[in-house]
Amino acid sequence: MTDPFLPGWLTAMSEAWDGYLYGSYPIGACIVDAEGNVVGRGRNRLGEPRRAHAGVIGGHDLAHAEINALLSVPDIRRPECLSWTVLTTVEPCPQCAGAVAMSGIRGVSYAAPDPWGGCARLLTDDPYVSSKGMRVGRAPEPLQRAALRLTLVGFLEEGHRPEDRFLQSFASHKADFRAARELHVSGTLSRLRSGGAGLQDALTELLGGALPLDWLDLLADLSPARHVTFALDLSPGLERTGRACAWIEREDGFVLMTGARAGWTLPGGGIERGETPEQAAVREAWEEAGARCEVAGAGWTLTDGSDSVCVPLRVLTLESSPEGRPLIWVNPHALPWADDVQLRQVLAARGQTPPHLQAPPLVARADELARASGFDRSCSEETGRLLRTLAASKPGGRVLELGSGLGAGTAWLLAGMDAGATLLTIENDPERAAQAAELLRTDERARVLTTDWADALEDGPFDLIFADVGTAKTPAALNSLVGALRPGGSLVLDNFSPPMYLPDGLHGGDAERDALFAHPQLVCSELQVTRKERVILATRRPA
Repeated sequence: MTDPFLPGWLTAMSEAWDGYLYGSYPIGACIVDAEGNVVGRGRNRLGEPRRAHAGVIGGHDLAHAEINALLSVPDIRRPECLSWTVLTTVEPCPQCAGAVAMSGIRGVSYAAPDPWGGCARLLTDDPYVSSKGMRVGRAPEPLQRAALRLTLVGFLEEGHRPEDRFLQSFASHKADFRAARELHVSGTLSRLRSGGAGLQDALTELLGGALPLDWLDLLADLSPARHVTFALDLSPGLERTGRACAWIEREDGFVLMTGARAGWTLPGGGIERGETPEQAAVREAWEEAGARCEVAGAGWTLTDGSDSVCVPLRVLTLESSPEGRPLIWVNPHALPWADDVQLRQVLAARGQTPPHLQAPPLVARADELARASGFDRSCSEETGRLLRTLAASKPGGRVLELGSGLGAGTAWLLAGMDAGATLLTIENDPERAAQAAELLRTDERARVLTTDWADALEDGPFDLIFADVGTAKTPAALNSLVGALRPGGSLVLDNFSPPMYLPDGLHGGDAERDALFAHPQLVCSELQVTRKERVILATRRPA
């Protein structure tokens, strides 16, 4: 029997797809009455211009899909609304669950689970809220899969790494986690977005095949006609992208940056329907920086995983930021600004990366091999530079890497090692080990083995160990690592999350960190290499 809420569910998914098209998180919501008629709808608008009018909140922490759906209903009257249900593509957070409960609506049903921030239990477990008689349900199973995969692709495009504890909270959903990573690496959904594709095309890719027949008539009203203008409004020769930023340069070469929660950033954000990247960049320059600008040339596509475009603009007038943001002018070619992730991407796109910040040739080849192979677990550039520095501190040293991947970390280590040093790198996947060995074959200092990482420790002691294998970072493995390390030697463990990205399960403490810092033979420091990644560096005390 067809779910009576199916039209509402597809409406919510359409809102989620719109969120993806506009550069926000792909989360949508819909409100239906007891018969399944749609009475309200909304989507996540966190990545869009700041606004709060006409029943819509954008560019604000409150701009969640459920909040915008509630605001879209002119009058939520009781007792009519008691039989209504909020359908949302992702399990509601505490803010949204509370808002629904206080609105008078008594039904909530969600598609994708959110093990990180989902709070549906508030509706049934909290004594006050549960006294309201809240009904909590789930979407049909295929929509659960589609919504979770779309949401995970959005997180990956936002820059979250699969090994981050945030995304690892979704790892129990193995098939959907794997499907989302494949869609992200292949760029399938990004290409659909660039072409203005509708929801039917998106669902076909998300579910990997033909859609149920009872969906098709309903989807005809939602896709692709709703998004056709998105594809038709492109300027000749320009591929449509999801985000745009502005490069506003003065005569002295300094560029304008604005203050944001994560630090300083170029003015920019999501491209609204009907806009070209140039129009979006001009709009964002005014909204965020108070800069009235004109386009000064062709834009540059950035390698940030989302096909963002940076557009050069010329300032006509500069006023106070309408959003109240602070402004600064910086020299993008000089440190520390040249090493800012966003500025670094623009400089690379323009071919202007300072020579001392360019990746070594072998690292560049390893990165290209990873991209061609769809391998997304190479060490970050920031961690690679730290490895290069540490390797340079071990003249004639013996270096061990646990987890070769496709050779990016290995290449960074080799870039720092002197001619007398040697490196043993371990990879348990035979195919990846073979590719890494081919990449490194011309450097006699490096040796690639396909074996268990624990067996490699028998070749110690080593002057530097880079542990990039999850099982090698556990408290149970620590004594073995320390035993293979020469006194005065260094141990590097990457992919630790800063406190703001820790999952709920680690709010009471992280056993891995405690074991490292409490080990009697180690002296440890924790270094933040990117906004979302920390590295723990340890030295073995002299005997």
